[in-house]
Amino acid sequence: MTLKIAEIGMNHMGSEKYFLKYLKLLPKKIDGVTLQIPKKENLNKSNVKCHLSDEKIIHFIRLLKKKFKLVGIATDDFEKIDMFSKLNIDFFKITSGLATDVKFINKILKTKVKKVYLSLGFISYQDIRKVLKKIDKKKISLIHTSFDKKLSDINLKKITTLKKMFKLPVAYGNHSKYLNCIANSVFFEPCAIFFYVKLNKNLNYPDKVHAVNMNDINLLLNKIHENTVMLKK
Repeated sequence: MTLKIAEIGMNHMGSEKYFLKYLKLLPKKIDGVTLQIPKKENLNKSNVKCHLSDEKIIHFIRLLKKKFKLVGIATDDFEKIDMFSKLNIDFFKITSGLATDVKFINKILKTKVKKVYLSLGFISYQDIRKVLKKIDKKKISLIHTSFDKKLSDINLKKITTLKKMFKLPVAYGNHSKYLNCIANSVFFEPCAIFFYVKLNKNLNYPDKVHAVNMNDINLLLNKIHENTVMLKK
């Protein structure tokens, strides 16, 4: 089964009011959600308002765990990894900027968290091999993420290529403005689909161009379901 993971990321804008709207509007038939918790000093000026205190992080995670089966965290904060593990999150998502940081990956793999998704971005096959040789792969799933601006460069076939090449589960992560790629990735049988979401407001979200409007969530989920049914024998 392909898991459907809605990424709130930092699109809560640091606002509990907005976060609670996501909690209310996201349907339970989504398998999981993610929050992105970067170090404050790594946020640019336009995104510094998205910073969450530890108290708010704990509060948000506990609320998410009450509604959704799976709750994941994407972070670059080495010091907070153990805190997230103690909050019983279900998975970590390692962004492509950290995908070759073996020390960081191994720190996450040593926690009790059962699943780790490794987003590959533009990393070469050679560098992926180097990283995988230096880590325990039991918890690892790879993510083929499309950052491409051209539709012809999305390359959903890479999901199949990565599965064959590295003998690991491979997910799809959407960073493309071509939102139909999300449902169409089903035809390449990813283990999970990660897609960003945004509220029905015209705000300057950190992940805006490639995020699915909340009004369109059920339409997207129905399309994913239809495509999944088409694969059944």
